Order: sequence, then structure tokens, then C-alpha cells
Amino acid sequence: MNVLFLMLNYPHDQSREHMYKDLSRKFAEEGHNVYVAALLENKHGKQTYVQNEGNHHILWIKAGNYFGVNKIVKGITALRLPHYFNKNIKKHFRDVQFDLIVYPTPAITLYYTVNKIKKNNPGAKTLLIVKDIFPQNALDIGLMKKGLIYKVFRYIERRIYRISDYLGCMSSKNVEYIAKHNNVPPQKFFILENWSSTLERLQLQEPELNNIKNKYGLKEKFVCTFGGNISPANELEFLIKLAEKVEKNQIKDIVFVIIGKGIAKKKIENEIRRKNLSNVKIFDLIPTEEYDQLLQATDIGLINLNRQYTIPNIPSKTLNLMRIGKPILAATDSNTDYKELITDYANCGLWCETGDLDTYYNNLLKLKNSNKLRDMFSENARKYFLDNLTTGKAYESIMKKIGE
Repeated sequence: MNVLFLMLNYPHDQSREHMYKDLSRKFAEEGHNVYVAALLENKHGKQTYVQNEGNHHILWIKAGNYFGVNKIVKGITALRLPHYFNKNIKKHFRDVQFDLIVYPTPAITLYYTVNKIKKNNPGAKTLLIVKDIFPQNALDIGLMKKGLIYKVFRYIERRIYRISDYLGCMSSKNVEYIAKHNNVPPQKFFILENWSSTLERLQLQEPELNNIKNKYGLKEKFVCTFGGNISPANELEFLIKLAEKVEKNQIKDIVFVIIGKGIAKKKIENEIRRKNLSNVKIFDLIPTEEYDQLLQATDIGLINLNRQYTIPNIPSKTLNLMRIGKPILAATDSNTDYKELITDYANCGLWCETGDLDTYYNNLLKLKNSNKLRDMFSENARKYFLDNLTTGKAYESIMKKIGE
């Protein structure tokens, strides 16, 4: 097949691995001719160009800045994406007849590119990988109001579901929500969990563990780590309340490590200072290899979601925690089936609803006080990853659905 991937979050850094890069390469390894149209943000200082790797071709399209910017800049870029993508795909992939078009959310505005390519390739099938449900997710946490802009994006969202032949969703509740609110035929859906081609996990020896712990000031501590985007989506204010309760109860060997950037980072830093917490450390993003080392030195991984969400989310950072085999301490809204994922299907962690501080605190102590429980969760997490979350599994799921 000739397969076209339309991608925003496709790392330009050649050394950085990513799930979409893994998937496009897997299609190429399986003998398909792969074409990737990927966003090249202005901040990289380069013009549009094509990178050829055998039967894997990446068209880097300069089209504004999208990640790590304010919502106005992000919105403008999202609206302009179809123009740049359409123009450059026509120019550089003019002679290719596509059989399959793959595109994720965000950004739903790529609907206009999918629609145009579909008209030029009437036999092509279209696959939407649903990673977030926008604009409802932004509405839930106060990043958007229910006005004209919301209505415009909601219109585009319905259109992209309609034009997509297949919708790969992360969980059963994802499927139920989209079907209920958008009148999408059930035969379009299938479960497509997150994936990774990085199967190995570092096995640091004691001296290496000590080195990474010394670097981040974690020696002789029970380490709880959150890594990723720091935004209202995570409601890390609730994590800070947990840290405050731990400190008030004079448990001095627990430390919370927050790694990342995002629009809520300054607010969280101010909250840490205001409460004068000594058991929370916050850092910027660090290289992937070093982050893996830090996770190896971590006792439990943290997953947090805003209590206001009405849509079901499955945080992608879970993938790395399961790959490395880390017990999970989660606090999420009640509308997601994340609880079922970690307590029933994978059996690799403890869950509470965001806002239930007593259960959150007790779950933390259960994990801290039981090596046996942590070891069991660690083993189960790794097993779930190998059984369900590899790139090979994702490829098989896609090809099985297409084969129907």
C-alpha cells in the first residue's frame, strides 16, 4: 500500500523516538510505501523539505508554531495548517496514489486536508487515531468557552468523524462517548491503545542508580515521579495537596518529582513556594535517556487528570511507566475508564478520584509500605506493555480492522 501519515507531533529531532515515528517506520518495514507529511515548526528555523529513507519519505512542512505556545498562537496555527499541508503535499507527493491515510487528533483542522486528498484518491481509506476529544476537552477545563470558536471546532470535529472510515480509540469509553455524541456508526470503531517500539528497559546497577539519585537530590527517598506536560488537564494542584499532607504528617522520606513544561507550570511552582514545601522538586524537560534513568530510580509513577473532565482520557505517559515496569498512583476524573485499565486489566496500580485526598494519601502509603505490592504491580505493568502496547500490536490492530 501507499500510506500517508498526516502528523503534527512527529519529532524533528532525529534522536528522539516517538509513537507515530515508530508506527510509520513499522509500516515501511512491512513493505508499504510510506509518506509522512509532518509539521515543521517555525522555531526550528528551516524551510519545507523532504527527507527520504528508502521507502519511508518525510515531508517536513513549515507551518507555524503549535506546541509550547499560548492558545491564540496554537489556534491560528491549527486553522492555517490545511493550507500549508494541502499546498506542499500536492507539490511533493503529486504522483502518488494513496491507499490509506492516517491522521491523529490533534489537530482536527486537518479534516480539510484529508477531505482534499480523499477527493483526489477516491479509493483511499481513512483512519483517525483518536488521542483527545477536542473541543470538549478544552471546554471541560476552562481553556475554551461555549461560543463561536467552540461551535466552529465542534462542526469540524463532527466532519472529521464522518469522513473517517476507521476510528482507533484508546478505550471502550472513548468509543462509547464519541458514538453517543456524534452519531458515528459502530462498525467504524476499534480499540487502538498507545504503543512503543522501545521494548528494552534500562537495568541500572546500584552505582548508576545512586548517581542519578544524587544528581536530583533523591538519595534515601521514596520517589514519586510525574513527567509530561504541566497543564490544567493534569490538575497538579491536587498532587501538591497530597505533598502538603505528607509533609504535615512529618513523613520525611517521600519526595515528589515533577518533570516537564506547560502553561500551568508557573502556577504550580508558585503553589509549591506558597506552601513552602520541601518535598516537591520541579524540573524542566530532560533528555529521553536521562528521563528513563530517572524513572528507573523512581519507586512509583504518577498519573493525574482534572476532575472536571466529562470525556474519557487515557494519559499517554502511562505507556512509558508500563514499559519500564513502574507501579502507578493515579488520581483522575470519574468519567474515564483509566481506573479499569490499571486496577482490572493491567492490575498495576492504585486509583482514586481527583479530589478524594484521604484515599489518595492512603493509596500512597499502601504502595510505600509494601515492597511485595510494588513488585507485583511492576511485573504486571511490564507484562501488560509487552502483551498489548508494542508497535507490532498497534500495526496488527490497524491491519485487522482494514482487512474487515
